Amino acid sequence: MPRPFFIAVLASFKGNNKMTTQPYSVFYKVGRGWLMLAAALLLGGCGSSNPPPKTEAATILPQAKAISAFTLSRGPEKTFDDENLKGRWSLFFFGYTRCPDVCPTELFTLAETLRKIEEKSDTAQEKPQVVFVSVDPQQAQPEAVQKYVSFYHPEFIGVTGEQVAVDKLARSMGAIYERAYFLNGKALIFDPEEGAPEGLENSYLINHSATIFLVNPEGKLHAVFSSPHMSDTIMKDLAAIQQSWG
Repeated sequence: MPRPFFIAVLASFKGNNKMTTQPYSVFYKVGRGWLMLAAALLLGGCGSSNPPPKTEAATILPQAKAISAFTLSRGPEKTFDDENLKGRWSLFFFGYTRCPDVCPTELFTLAETLRKIEEKSDTAQEKPQVVFVSVDPQQAQPEAVQKYVSFYHPEFIGVTGEQVAVDKLARSMGAIYERAYFLNGKALIFDPEEGAPEGLENSYLINHSATIFLVNPEGKLHAVFSSPHMSDTIMKDLAAIQQSWG
């Protein structure tokens, strides 16, 4: 099923608060983290001498990318940090709890992936942990994020934290997102440093990438799954990557 695509208007507020607009495709906004990831993907031959496994949907990085150290919260007195990535495979997705379409679709697909792995008793395929990172801590506290993802699968991990901590992790992995505020039926993008005009603070959606990030047992970014996603394909590619690991 094709993913929805949004066209919005870029609005920049200058010192006198006059607004200038121009057409702007905002569903995927290229950020510095994404550029760094793209560069890593283009640098073929920089990783292991062993050829990577053949995959259908996963793009394997030539060399696993280190992730910035982080500490986020998954509920009262519960934290989740980079040490929780060591020793097992992890699938990351960045979104937010009020997402009307992309997040529910992707979380359902990831839940279906885990269930299919669980049902394949004839294989020793390792089940990954699924981590949902809310990029909107303003609207959802950690316990609300965990409750949200548990609806899709009881083993899902939902985390968030201070905006600066979330942004740092997202840049490190190459996740991209931005807020689109709404005024008179138009979506507007504002300079984050200036913020939205009074009265629009809570009238927004978040445009974000639909990429699934695979982190290896060393806690490094190993591969990315670009949308659209299918559970059978994710499971097959993940098995091939796991078998070639080490």
